[in-house]
Amino acid sequence: MSHNKTVLICDDSRLVHRAMQKFFDDFIGVTLYFADNGKQALDCLAVNDIDLMFLDLTMPVLDGFGVLQQLPVNNYPTKVIVLSADVQQQAIERCVDAGANYFLAKPFARPQVSATLKKLGIVFNEKEQPLSLTDHHAPNIPDGEIDYLHQFKEVANIALGKGAAIISDHCGEFITMPLPNVAMLGGGDLEMMISNQIQRTDSTAIAQRFVGGGIHGEALVCLYGQDITLFGKRLGFSTFNDKHSEVITDISNLMVSSFLVSLSEQMNIPFSIRQPICLEEYMVRGWSETANNDLFTIEYSYQSENLDMACDVLLMMENDSTRVIKRFMETL
Repeated sequence: MSHNKTVLICDDSRLVHRAMQKFFDDFIGVTLYFADNGKQALDCLAVNDIDLMFLDLTMPVLDGFGVLQQLPVNNYPTKVIVLSADVQQQAIERCVDAGANYFLAKPFARPQVSATLKKLGIVFNEKEQPLSLTDHHAPNIPDGEIDYLHQFKEVANIALGKGAAIISDHCGEFITMPLPNVAMLGGGDLEMMISNQIQRTDSTAIAQRFVGGGIHGEALVCLYGQDITLFGKRLGFSTFNDKHSEVITDISNLMVSSFLVSLSEQMNIPFSIRQPICLEEYMVRGWSETANNDLFTIEYSYQSENLDMACDVLLMMENDSTRVIKRFMETL
């Protein structure tokens, strides 16, 4: 018979909090703690004896790597399962080297969590009959309060992590990736954002349309840094007659397609993308006039850890696409 256990869920996603709360609701003698970022997790660990911590990597304030670097904060033997969308091989290796006991990739299913706990020798007592979990630390998250934008941010985060893994595997570089931003933006805000990116003297802007399953959109990619050509060579892209623009469009295509491939897997929607084209400022004048309604947007960025190369990506989708996304969110 196992003793009562304490579990800390450190993740900025309310969806993960809710999923974990439902998972542990089937066990007795479990006290759950929740943290939205690494700093909150360290504060919790400092004052509580935590048996098991599920740790996300990409979080605000302090990320999972920062938490692992500061462990332990007490003498209690806390086991750590990293639960992250960043599935780069280098990310997994860094977590293990920093002391994590296991790495579990998002999205995760209940059997995967159960199998991981079994591998680590962690046993929980199952309830004989359904009972509500008595826990004053668990957040109250009614289903209606989790809107589709917040839900889709988690979907985008998973796609971002898998995309980074694809790029990292190709170039042998660790790719840093902040949390994606998912929002509805008006035409004026979009035009200002796009103009600011294109006006940067050190950047090159590329546009690329995509379509699939009733979703119609356009991607804007801005690449900047002194090592773009070197980054392209590491990815296997070579110039033809020393045309730098070919490397630019090849890199941009990879930044968009790697994300959409993962998004396609989650939504079960195949996407097709058109040939990317380099943009000039005059090409985006009047975009706000053509966008009469707010657009559904996904904004994310990738940056090479050791090379002077980074990119910002903005995906813009029309109103009909929003309805498709909402329907998909209802199935989660």
